[in-house]
Amino acid sequence: MHFARIVRAALAVVAALAATGLVLPVATARAAVGCDVDYSITDQWRGGFGARVTFTNLGDPLSGWTLEWAFTAGQRISSETWNGVFSQTGATVRVRNAGHNGAVGTGRSVTVGFNGTWSDSNPAPTSFTVDGVPCTGSVVTAGPTSGVPQPSSTTTTTTTAPAATTVTTTSTTTTSKTSVSSSSASATSSASESAAASGTFDWPTASPKPAVVLSADISPESGVDALRLGLVISLLVAAVGVAVLLVVRRHLRRVGDHSAERRR
Repeated sequence: MHFARIVRAALAVVAALAATGLVLPVATARAAVGCDVDYSITDQWRGGFGARVTFTNLGDPLSGWTLEWAFTAGQRISSETWNGVFSQTGATVRVRNAGHNGAVGTGRSVTVGFNGTWSDSNPAPTSFTVDGVPCTGSVVTAGPTSGVPQPSSTTTTTTTAPAATTVTTTSTTTTSKTSVSSSSASATSSASESAAASGTFDWPTASPKPAVVLSADISPESGVDALRLGLVISLLVAAVGVAVLLVVRRHLRRVGDHSAERRR
C-alpha cells in the first residue's frame, strides 16, 4: 500500500510539471519595441510629389511590419510605389512589408517610397507608427503577451514615467524634420511655379528605384526556451524515478516469493 502511494505521488508531480510548462512559457515572454522614422520629399512639381520614408527598428527583430501615418493636407498616394504594399483610407496611409523585406533585425532600416498628389500645400506627416507602436526614437519594454494579470504597481512604475519623457523628445525631433521638409517643399514649389510661368517648365522623368533587400537573424526568446528545457528535464527525472521504483517493487516481490518457498 505504501509503495502504491509513492507511485501515485510521482505521477501527480509529473502531471503538475506538464501543466506548468503549458502556461509559463507564454506568460514570461517580454518584447522590446521601438522605432525611428525619417520622412523626406525627394521631388515635387505642380500637383504632384515623390517621397521616401525610412524606419529603423530599435527593438527586438521583426518578422513582418506595418508602417502607418496620416496626411494633414489632403495628399493622396498614387499607383507608383515601391518596397511595400501601400493602401490609403482617408488621410491614413498603411504600408505593409513586401515579400523581401519583412524580416528587420535590431538596428536595421527599411526604406519605402511613393509618388503622390497635393493641392494647396504639402506638409510632412508629424507622427508614425510601426505595428501600432509610436515611433519616438526610443525603446520600451512591453509587458507579458499572455492574459496573466500583473500587479498594478509594477505596470505603473515600468511604463508611465518613460512614456512621458519619450513623447516630449519625439515632439521636438519630429517638428525639426517637418520644418526642414516643408521648407524644401516650398523652395521646390516656388521654382516649379516660376518655370511654369515662363513657359519652359521641364516635367521630371521617372527614375528606377532600387529594391532594398534586407536580412536579419531572428534570435529565439531565451526565457521561453529555458523554461521548456527545464520542463523536459523535470519530466525525464520524474520518469526515471518512477521506472526505478517499479524495478525495486518487482525485485522485492521476487525476494518475497523466494522466502515463502524456502519456508515451505
